[in-house]
Amino acid sequence: MTTIEPPQPRFAQIAGVLRDRIAREIYKGGEPLPSEPELAKEFGVSRITINRAVGILRTDGLVRVVRGRGTFVRAIPVVTRRANSRFVARDQGLGAFDVEVRDLGMKPGSEVVVDRVPASDRAAELLQVEPGSEVVVRRRRFFANDEPVQVADSYIPGPLAEEAGVTEADTGPGGSYSRLAEVGRAPVFFSETVSCRGASASEAKLLEMEPQQPVLEVLLIASDRDHIPVSVTQHVMAGHQWKLNYEWSDDSERVDA
Repeated sequence: MTTIEPPQPRFAQIAGVLRDRIAREIYKGGEPLPSEPELAKEFGVSRITINRAVGILRTDGLVRVVRGRGTFVRAIPVVTRRANSRFVARDQGLGAFDVEVRDLGMKPGSEVVVDRVPASDRAAELLQVEPGSEVVVRRRRFFANDEPVQVADSYIPGPLAEEAGVTEADTGPGGSYSRLAEVGRAPVFFSETVSCRGASASEAKLLEMEPQQPVLEVLLIASDRDHIPVSVTQHVMAGHQWKLNYEWSDDSERVDA
């Protein structure tokens, strides 16, 4: 049986035209889309239809609304997070994110807030510490060319954070991992769990994206040479803004048939 697809609604067709124009850079990154009245006149439809079409582009992460200024094409290219090599070049910047963004020719930036909190049951389990014991939380929001692209909360056992000197916002060249290495607790074993879900209201606000747009969550556990966790980090990034790259080799012996 041959399936006949019904015609797309007008707003979906218009969204397709606008998406194609963005791909061909008729509307370039960082530039505003034509106003809703202009688009409504061009396509011969109501502003409501245009609003629904632009809503699709917003959900896809192709455009963002700047209050009082209009709707702009997102200017930030997709960032590739290379899990296997992202810490090798720490000496190029303040941390792995810094290096990843500079590799794309963009300016990295961050906001950091440091808190001391009792370890929740979940944090205590992951860090292998007692529930309620003090942990230092480094809450960060990362920017590329002044646009927010990632939030990350890192949890470090309180005594270790004090010893390594990572209780202040600025941890110096190489970031907190370099400071941990200086006190003999270098992270050498890593475990990542990746999940996809809708953005929470607070995450959407921090990342300037639509509520419930897909985000990638990476739960990273970093452990020292004795396999003792030294840091647990929850990375949250817009799904449309990032690609995750993992590489590995199969070293098992093979017998040719």
